[in-house]
Amino acid sequence: MNLSKRMMKSSGWLLLALAAPSMAAAAVLATVGNKQLTEEDLRSALSQFNDGQKGNILKDRNNRRQLLSTLIDQEILVQEAERQRAGENEQVKAAVDAFRRQQMVAYLLDKSLATRLSDAAARKHYEKNRSMFSTDQVRAQHILTQTEAEAREILKKVREPSADFQKIAEQVSRDPSAKNNRGELGYFTRDQLSEEFTRAAFKASTGDIVGPVRTMYGYHVIRIMDKKLGRIQNFEEVEMKVRALLRQKLVAEYVDTLRNRSGVKIDNEAIEKL
Repeated sequence: MNLSKRMMKSSGWLLLALAAPSMAAAAVLATVGNKQLTEEDLRSALSQFNDGQKGNILKDRNNRRQLLSTLIDQEILVQEAERQRAGENEQVKAAVDAFRRQQMVAYLLDKSLATRLSDAAARKHYEKNRSMFSTDQVRAQHILTQTEAEAREILKKVREPSADFQKIAEQVSRDPSAKNNRGELGYFTRDQLSEEFTRAAFKASTGDIVGPVRTMYGYHVIRIMDKKLGRIQNFEEVEMKVRALLRQKLVAEYVDTLRNRSGVKIDNEAIEKL
């Protein structure tokens, strides 16, 4: 047989092997009670591993057998849990419902945003927000208050020439860590704290005291201690971060659209009692 014919024959066998799962029922590897564990179950279990781990498992017979043994143990436990009617437990029901809701949301977001998370969209987001991917750092202190009025009063006080910002932070800040760090946050980059806080901190100059800055935690008075200039990282260095931030932005926009449609009503009086 010449080389070309041998190659054609080999290719034919390869195609048959790849097509096998759809052409015939998956081979049964083990039986636990009335449950058959098949090659398909083994392939499904591999989905939880990354590509490198999958490769190590597939090329090593002992690893494959160990994975099958794990599936057998899991099935034994599931069947015993069913025998003891664990599925009727309210805590289990709540956990199953929470998982169901989580998976439904994940499916919805993947389906709704897939076309907007392309390579081109990621690069466009990077170019539009290049400063977000710099290694610049700011060192700051802050005082957290519950209301804007409180923050404005504290802002006046800490701007007085003799004011001790750290001492005031230790005394009045609602940040639980203020008793220990006296409002000191250390150095941080643009992606480590909330967007509102970061925007104000990076916009200010060293020595400035700014506020009130509202975040989900309350109102902040911020003192800028120092700044370190870095560089803007190229797209390849931060691609995963770019994609994550773009997805986060798109999710927020999508939820806002649905919220406007849903007619959400918030009971502020009830919230105040929380």
